[in-house]
Amino acid sequence: MSVMQDNRIFIVRSGKGAISLGQKCTISLRISNDFGFVQNAKIVIYKQGCGTPRELNMSYERTKGNLSFFNATVTFDEIGVYYYAISLNLNGNNLWIKKNPQNCLPCITTENFPFWRITACEKEFKVSDWGKGGIIYHIFVDRFGRDYSIPIVKNLPPIVDRILHENWDELPIWMPDENGEVKNNDFFAGNLKGIQKRLKYLKSLGVTIIYLSPVCESQSNHRYDTGDYENIDPYIGSNGDLKNLCDAAHKIGMKVILDVVFNHTGNYSRYFNADGRYVDSIGAYQGTDSPYYNWYKKWKGMFSYWWDFKNLPVTEPTNKEWQYFLFSADGVIDKWFKLGIDGLRLDVADELPDFFLKKIKEAVLRNKKDSFIIGEVWENAATKEKDGHPRNYLLGHSLDTVMNYPWTDAILRYVRFGDSEKFKSKVWEIINDYPQEAVFSVMNALSTHDITRAMTTLQGEGIEQNREWVWDVPNFGNPRENRQWQYNNDKLEGNNYKEAKKKFKIATIIQYFLPGNVSIFYGDEVGLYGYKDPFNRKTYPWNHRDKDLLKFFRTLGKIRTKYEFLKEADFRFISLNEEILAFERTSSENSMYVVVNRSKNTHKIEMPEVIQRGKIIFSINYNTGIIDPYGAIIVLAKWTKGSY
Repeated sequence: MSVMQDNRIFIVRSGKGAISLGQKCTISLRISNDFGFVQNAKIVIYKQGCGTPRELNMSYERTKGNLSFFNATVTFDEIGVYYYAISLNLNGNNLWIKKNPQNCLPCITTENFPFWRITACEKEFKVSDWGKGGIIYHIFVDRFGRDYSIPIVKNLPPIVDRILHENWDELPIWMPDENGEVKNNDFFAGNLKGIQKRLKYLKSLGVTIIYLSPVCESQSNHRYDTGDYENIDPYIGSNGDLKNLCDAAHKIGMKVILDVVFNHTGNYSRYFNADGRYVDSIGAYQGTDSPYYNWYKKWKGMFSYWWDFKNLPVTEPTNKEWQYFLFSADGVIDKWFKLGIDGLRLDVADELPDFFLKKIKEAVLRNKKDSFIIGEVWENAATKEKDGHPRNYLLGHSLDTVMNYPWTDAILRYVRFGDSEKFKSKVWEIINDYPQEAVFSVMNALSTHDITRAMTTLQGEGIEQNREWVWDVPNFGNPRENRQWQYNNDKLEGNNYKEAKKKFKIATIIQYFLPGNVSIFYGDEVGLYGYKDPFNRKTYPWNHRDKDLLKFFRTLGKIRTKYEFLKEADFRFISLNEEILAFERTSSENSMYVVVNRSKNTHKIEMPEVIQRGKIIFSINYNTGIIDPYGAIIVLAKWTKGSY
């Protein structure tokens, strides 16, 4: 049940989050008689992308105390996002009950205030159990770990122009070259065997899913510019090495998902072949005789490039040959699943059309019925539009879930700046808008390869509250100045490091106990920090780890894996202000109560009676009702009789 109220107006909606097609949804209005006489009330509702509203009469039910009750039942036969408000005749005047943009509570108005939302999803929407409520470990493959017994391949045509770091602990090349170009062609040669050797380490963190950045043969260290979809990059290893990694991970209860890029390829790929490096291939760049020429988008006869990056030509999703290459039996997706992977993370998923995403889903399910697909979508994935058209990829047709950047921003913004309103609104927005299965499987990260690492966001210079994303850094207008500033400020030392770690622990506790999957970006758990690329992509510091932080992560990992009810537990706020956050996760039998203090002040906390009878399973800076600066407590309670 969802309740919106201002003490004199209550809007009550049955169900939680998105509702399934055909499911009845009751919307109730409870309004104080102090306002006067309600002659009639109607729900006005319209679908996103379709401006024609429909009206549903609300029937008067009863008066109880000083409140009059009105109800209406809504059902949906098309997936999508629907917007609704209440139109009423009050004391002979035509008015609205809408959402007050200042506090998100219902109010009587004639202003152009927002409507509320309901998301309708497919009835069959179900995510594999292993994709819910786990711990994802996100590995940028070049920078996590190298097995030094594997010699580096020296002879690399058609892949040339690589710079190999001899010292694992040195900084990546960060300054643009003399032409102002950032080539990302320096490598530390982290490889698949290096990951396999460290599976026990990942297991000690409670990891259930290993998420690998792209592994296909590519020109760059990030490998988002695919050169050959059918072969592992030689610096990483071989196709057989991927199979061995998957087999070894499966034996100790972990799944493996691959980051894949279907929106574009590299310009130095065998398919585009901009400078003819692939001597055995005629690429699209080389003319219309190429079998790959129609794989790529054109604009006024010219190739299209993703965000105008000339190394990333955009593919044409409607092209049948391109589709066949990816989706056919023994196509690219089949090949990777035969090597043992369990799912995909789709790069720039929101730039792939819905029909194309459906084809990905069909190919994945053909290989693995209990697969898992995460999409890269930065904003609210339920309300996202493309070229003015709503996207339906999170409503049962293609994606299982998405990366949850709205929560990443909200957590970091709350812990650094105390922005409780943003935190509360974003948490409820995702829980209310997404299908429940997607909420339980959403990817909750504090750092990724695309944003400033959490430790720096929480304490570093240049981070400001008023930017679109809290991790954004100063922009001086050109890459050289931007990177020079980041290099100059890329340090957390002494008290700054200690403060960053205190805040990071609080942010991590919040992250670990919200609904969804926890995602650890490699090295966060041992104190890695840094601004954006390449400072957030340093090598894992195997020789100088923060062991206290590592112990903290291992402890939280044990709690997450031990209490399986968290996978599908309900969420509710207990209290929230600029300094203290308390929330609860509940199932039919269990309750977990989490309180954190993000401030430098000491607070006394009052716990509900049922929680007082519970068992403290974790605490920092806490002593019998007193929570000190950067303190936290986690309490487990039972709703039914029994031992803990």
